[in-house]
Amino acid sequence: MSRALRRQPLVQKPPAKTPSFKPSGGRLVKKQTAATVEGAKHLSFYDRRVPRPVRDIIAELKKVTWPTREETTRLTVAVVAVSITIGLLLGGVDIGFNWLVDNTLLRK
Repeated sequence: MSRALRRQPLVQKPPAKTPSFKPSGGRLVKKQTAATVEGAKHLSFYDRRVPRPVRDIIAELKKVTWPTREETTRLTVAVVAVSITIGLLLGGVDIGFNWLVDNTLLRK
């Protein structure tokens, strides 16, 4: 440990405050349904036929915030414009290097 760290006074954290209220009543217990009980006989077609990982994927995809049509169009145009610009820039650099090599190294 460095001397600078040893010189620093230790900071004591204040004690954690306890909540000023006490919840009344017992805990609510979720009522079990056929869909929540493992091995239930009355499962829907969706629960019986679709494997669990696929159901998890579908549930996650429902949580996704999908872009609107306008956002998708705007971003697509931006990507195409940047791609064309970079392509033209790299094409120009390639033509420039070809000219440089032809006029310097390959000169007869």
